[in-house]
Amino acid sequence: MQKTSTKILNILFLNVPITLVLCVFAQMLSIWKGQAASFNMQIFGINCAIAYILATIVGLAFPSVHWGMIFARKCGAKDGSLVFALLMNIIVNTIFTLFLSLVMTFVNVYIVAGAPIIAVLFGVIENFIPIWAVCYIVSFICSPVCQKLAISLTK
Repeated sequence: MQKTSTKILNILFLNVPITLVLCVFAQMLSIWKGQAASFNMQIFGINCAIAYILATIVGLAFPSVHWGMIFARKCGAKDGSLVFALLMNIIVNTIFTLFLSLVMTFVNVYIVAGAPIIAVLFGVIENFIPIWAVCYIVSFICSPVCQKLAISLTK
């Protein structure tokens, strides 16, 4: 069982690459859709801050790693194996990406751009899968590094 301080540090460390990649990739999707003129570095910075705070709240509020472990075990994966990590990350990443996609799309589409609320729904539907895939890869790669760093700092 991990110490609470280790879990908190792991969440704080892992949220850095995930939120940065999410914000950069979401901005790239926007640019690819012909909305490059709407890019604003100040809004991008605010998006990164909001995403980081939201990801931290989600990480602390939801036992996504525990749920991911349960899922991986139910799928028959052996603890510590690559398959176990891949399956566990499906649940963890889905929880984070769902909350981040909903809130960040609402902020950018409804609040910043002033689009109708239905545009938020279409934005989430349109962007969820590519953002999920990119964040899955980043979280899978960065998770062991962040975990080791958190453990080493809380010994």
